[in-house]
Amino acid sequence: MVPLFRSRSSRRISDVKVRNRDAKLVLRLELDVSADGSPSGARVVLRPLRGYEREADRYADRLRRIGLRELVESEGPPVTDRPDVSPDEPAARLLIEQLVGFRAEIVANVPGVVDDIDTEFLHDLRVAVRRTRSTLKLGRDVLPPIFRTRWEPFFKGLGDLTTPVRDLDVYELGLPVMSGWLVAANAKDLEPFARHLRRHRTAARRPLVRALRDRDLATRLEEWAGDLSALGAATDVGPDARSWAHRTVGSAYRRVVRDGASISPTSPAEHLHALRKRCKELRYALEVCAPVLPRDVLSPGISDLKTLQDVLGRFQDSDVQRHALHGFAEEMLADGVAAATVLAMGELVGHLDADQARARLEFGEAFARFVRPANTRRFQRAVAAS
Repeated sequence: MVPLFRSRSSRRISDVKVRNRDAKLVLRLELDVSADGSPSGARVVLRPLRGYEREADRYADRLRRIGLRELVESEGPPVTDRPDVSPDEPAARLLIEQLVGFRAEIVANVPGVVDDIDTEFLHDLRVAVRRTRSTLKLGRDVLPPIFRTRWEPFFKGLGDLTTPVRDLDVYELGLPVMSGWLVAANAKDLEPFARHLRRHRTAARRPLVRALRDRDLATRLEEWAGDLSALGAATDVGPDARSWAHRTVGSAYRRVVRDGASISPTSPAEHLHALRKRCKELRYALEVCAPVLPRDVLSPGISDLKTLQDVLGRFQDSDVQRHALHGFAEEMLADGVAAATVLAMGELVGHLDADQARARLEFGEAFARFVRPANTRRFQRAVAAS
């Protein structure tokens, strides 16, 4: 039996990040060789991020032209952007196509998380889990009850398991940028904070790695595959994909418009956080339903939705990070950290306060653009009854 998660204990992995002109990570190159350095079984694996498969193809061609033809393998994202689902097929088929792909993404990223090759593996794992949870929630009216009673709690638990390490990754990755915010303090003053984060991350990884290596996780994911396969063989009833997508996207869009319109300059932060969740629900509904929706009609509206999400994301991230920095500072004070470090962290809190205020000011314009008449017509046209 082939193991669900490939062990890399006998391999040596060298990881190279490839970015485009906008500094966006588009591809990872992995040089996979045996631990003793022998050429036997060596390979170069290209792992493009979703939407950047063409970049992987170009790099593969270059590597083959310089004589590495036999070593190059390209492993694209397990999920295609638009599964081949007819609008007249049952809606459950549309959901299954997405869920099968998300499961493949989870399985593909577990070894990279366990081996701590790159923080992107954990990020991609979390994205696949989050999309799985959102798809299950969207499909409650067409999926069997066991998907809600058994699998929604399972994937929530898996997502919660990864949160502590990912939160610490975000702080560690953001420290170089945060250092640039300092005016009175010096970047060196944050070095004790960096060491504090590293110790916490090391401790937080232990239960995560234990859980990901546990045979129970592999068993559950195999059972999940079995339930998806069984449902796929029985999806001949229920609403068709087109009508379900129209209803689902239309409802999600109306909730965003309703909740956003109720927010004023004095609304509490919780209201903006709740709207961000509504925007996420709409975004996931659009992704799941993309195969049966006229994307050319919706593209401008989706772009405006992304802008609105960015503003709301900055607002929430600033709020969360501000409180987290207070907590870190209290822990470090108890450990006897120098005052200079705490003062430097205070500067970071001040910057986050200011950024949150800017995001609140930008919200009105971003929301107004999203709900402008042209976008309203686009969404109405996209979800109009056929």
